[in-house]
Amino acid sequence: VHVNVFRRTDQGETQVFVARRSSVKQTFPGMLDQCVAGGQPFNMGLFENVVKECMEEASIPEEIAKNASPVSVSSYCYDVANIGLKPEVLFNYDLEVPQDFQPKPLDGEVEAIYAWDPMTLLRSLDKEPEGWKTNSALVNIDFLIRHGFLSGDECPVYSQLTRNDLY
Repeated sequence: VHVNVFRRTDQGETQVFVARRSSVKQTFPGMLDQCVAGGQPFNMGLFENVVKECMEEASIPEEIAKNASPVSVSSYCYDVANIGLKPEVLFNYDLEVPQDFQPKPLDGEVEAIYAWDPMTLLRSLDKEPEGWKTNSALVNIDFLIRHGFLSGDECPVYSQLTRNDLY
């Protein structure tokens, strides 16, 4: 599950929370990531996992996490050395938190959580893609499109992004 955690300021501006993974994490150390994301246990429902991951990774209490809404599903394949193509499916949620709420790392998997305006997020995805955990970049692009921060006017590959046929 991947959760786009965001808030709206008093001025109505959107801030998206972005995590920096722990530099000692075994996979993708120090990379930018979704504020909340985690693998899906076989014995747990998707929404139950969202609530669990919200607390573990970002100190988001259950009463706030329960406001998460399922918004999309992203699927892709990636090449694993000596194995071949591996399919992945991401279940994506949006969670708008109160304007005075600041997620905080809890379980040691995240070093820091930043509040970025959508244009800062877009610039980072565009200019520093190597700094992002790949699947989190996909989920953030999905968020930017669905919330109207990325359109065909600014993005030459917009039609491919919205059809999921970049590759």
